[in-house]
Amino acid sequence: MSLVRFVVTLGATWEEAEDAVGDVLAELLPRWNQIRSPRAYCRKASERAYVNSEVRLRKAPEAAVRGHWTSAAQQGATDAYEGLEQEYALRHLRLLNQEQRRVMAYVFDGYQPEEIAALLGKNPGTVRSNIRHARKRLKTAIIAERERELSETTNGPGTQTHLGGS
Repeated sequence: MSLVRFVVTLGATWEEAEDAVGDVLAELLPRWNQIRSPRAYCRKASERAYVNSEVRLRKAPEAAVRGHWTSAAQQGATDAYEGLEQEYALRHLRLLNQEQRRVMAYVFDGYQPEEIAALLGKNPGTVRSNIRHARKRLKTAIIAERERELSETTNGPGTQTHLGGS
């Protein structure tokens, strides 16, 4: 379950994450005893599986239209349900660049910056910097969203508050 959450943190939907993790675990099962660090290996392999599937998924809509499997008008349909908490977290995580999102996925999974650096082949200082910038960006975005929500509940939706002098 935590491996699926890890891939979701990278930007996958729950279903995409389950698919990526399932594929990786099915592939690794026959040689599980040969892997020195299964937890880290599974995360890296699941990340790779998701990224590879994401590339295929981006190309799929145009291929479906070209193959006459669907019309361009139907391409806008999205999944009707995503959990509110998951959507809230993912909405904010999407504000991060790919490297920050990747590092935060490991942080959410309980890894320390030095461990993350070793897993990703990065300098620990770079990882700490990515974490710091990601946290700052997330904090700023969440505060701004809360201020907008408070303003809307106080003044009504669409109401602008004028804070300057005349």
